[in-house]
Amino acid sequence: MPTLLMLYPAYGTVSCHEVCRHAGAIDGIKLILADDEPTTSDLDIFDEVWELPPPQNVVEAHERMRRWCAQTRPDGIFMQSERGLLLGALLAGELGLRGPSINAAHLCSNKYFQRVALAKAGIGNPQFALAENEADVRRLAADFGFPVMLKCVISTMSRLVTRVCSPDEIAPAVARMRETMPKSLDVARLLSFASAGRVDLGCDPTRQFLVESFLAGDMVETDGLVIGDRPFNFGVTEQVQSTDPPFFIEGYLLPAECTEPAAVEAVSDATVKAIGLTDCAYSIEMRHHDHAVRIIEVNGRLGWDDGLSDLFRVRTGAERIVQAQQLALGLPLDPRRDDGRFAALAYWPCYYDGVVETLPTRAEMAAMSTDSVKMGLSTNRGARFVAPPNPEAYPHVAWALAEDPSSSHRAYETARACLERLDIDVRRL
Repeated sequence: MPTLLMLYPAYGTVSCHEVCRHAGAIDGIKLILADDEPTTSDLDIFDEVWELPPPQNVVEAHERMRRWCAQTRPDGIFMQSERGLLLGALLAGELGLRGPSINAAHLCSNKYFQRVALAKAGIGNPQFALAENEADVRRLAADFGFPVMLKCVISTMSRLVTRVCSPDEIAPAVARMRETMPKSLDVARLLSFASAGRVDLGCDPTRQFLVESFLAGDMVETDGLVIGDRPFNFGVTEQVQSTDPPFFIEGYLLPAECTEPAAVEAVSDATVKAIGLTDCAYSIEMRHHDHAVRIIEVNGRLGWDDGLSDLFRVRTGAERIVQAQQLALGLPLDPRRDDGRFAALAYWPCYYDGVVETLPTRAEMAAMSTDSVKMGLSTNRGARFVAPPNPEAYPHVAWALAEDPSSSHRAYETARACLERLDIDVRRL
């Protein structure tokens, strides 16, 4: 019986149960959960449950997993979360299992080295450089032009990304970066990975950050699987991003109707090759402007926003989580996509400090769903929401997925209209 190790599968509002609800689709596998906060209900899903240190402590988690794997060697590792990727790559490399290499996982996490690698491959980037103080940012802003983006070296899921539009905004933006980076659990995870894997980060992410030119254009992404070293993407997806606060996702449209997909897909495939991704899922965020495609971010794991699996299933007819499990185990895959299907995903967001007081039940949400519209909840009554830039900010309250015969934009309008009819109240604190 093949054994699949599920490594830190929960992230944000997505639970272990959500990740593994399709695990039964693969017959005859043994599932082991390795997580920092296992619950008794996890025993109903997994054959074994192992408790790990928090994911920012890669060194200790790595040592513990090496001891366990010496006795119970897995046949595959599911590392498709931001929390699991770096540790999973270390273990897969040592055990000779399928997955991204240590170097590829590092490039997906260290955004500075990612920029360097893509630039060397001739793939479009924003202008970029490392900085650590106001003087650096002022000099780079003079070179790049306003606005500029300040970003933590490691991905922090939009929480340490700041757009600076004028000289007056530089000092407070730099002060915030310098105050929050040393406290970031994401930064701690990158530092611990470097120690465990003896990896040179090329910078000090507790005090240095990226300054990038702002990229205008159509906001698009590709998501898919790398089978061996061959990318298969689900299509070009258009993003709908928030404006205040910026950079949070409020919707996805598949396919993107704002751009020519062939050019985007060609850059996506070249990016997978440049990073060296193998046997994993990926998500690549891009901007398409004036016939040029430039990379915002490359991730060597599944995107975890609620409803994404349902969105991609419209076109592929398959559950991407199951496909990623099959990929990890080396089971045969026959990925397909239907380019004649149109769908969109919309979110009901909360961007302030509050407590959920009124919310439809899951049964009520299911009753509102139809053949062309599916609805779901991302939270529960009594849950607390925090305002960005708090690092625990996950703004999605509910979601709706709609299909349309010929337009993803019309599908998005339908999904938004369904959300507006929901009886939701988040009391401000």
